[in-house]
Amino acid sequence: MKLVEAHVAKRQADFCKHAFFADDTMGMGQWGVLSFAPDLTFWVMAFQDVLRLNTTLTRDPTIRKIVRHHRAEDAGHERWFLDDLAAMQIPAPDVRWLFGERHTPTRDAAYALMSEVYRATDDRLRLVLVTTLESAGHVFFGRVAQVVEQAGWSKSLKYFSFSHLEVEKNHQVFEDEIARTVAAMRLEPKLRTEAKQLVDRCYGAFTTMFDSLCAPTARQMAAIPAAMRPTKAAAPRSPAPELSIPPSVGSARHVRVRS
Repeated sequence: MKLVEAHVAKRQADFCKHAFFADDTMGMGQWGVLSFAPDLTFWVMAFQDVLRLNTTLTRDPTIRKIVRHHRAEDAGHERWFLDDLAAMQIPAPDVRWLFGERHTPTRDAAYALMSEVYRATDDRLRLVLVTTLESAGHVFFGRVAQVVEQAGWSKSLKYFSFSHLEVEKNHQVFEDEIARTVAAMRLEPKLRTEAKQLVDRCYGAFTTMFDSLCAPTARQMAAIPAAMRPTKAAAPRSPAPELSIPPSVGSARHVRVRS
């Protein structure tokens, strides 16, 4: 498993270099800070189903415990996302927009990531899927939280702020007991190859999604309803009510890569 973890770390490092995270891209969208937020809607919602199905289809008792724990810790984060949209005065996208041309890259990436749940031939691959999603999420939330803080919005937002990143870092998925279990897992050469291919496909899907966030076409831009276009001067309203999150009792053993 250590070789697979090293591969995840390598792909995570490559993802950090994506143009979306560059200083001249972050916070400089068509309408200002976090103007890309609506374009993530389908994935943010689908992510909860990825975790649910990944847990449901896991049969190994030990691995099932880990993925179930992970799902519980991420429960409700889609509500933070919707609360943040409301705080930024951005209406939640309707069904026509979600399934329109503008949102196609996000949907395609979400479907590709969802397919990994059904493609997995071994529950250890389901654990690799969770680890890979966590790694990508750590990159995204770390960079976006910096932009939010620089804009002075940290107290008004939750999904896009450092408070979410801290929850991510403090997840108990890899607390001491579980970390030892994961470290002790051995992958046969064939399964190790499959695991690395899974990681590559996941990061390929994320790259496609974030490519579209960097360079939307004029036609795609025109498809965005005026009501969903925040102005650069727009600032979040008062913070949404805090959700109750259990305090973390473990420390992350691995670099967090996640949505």
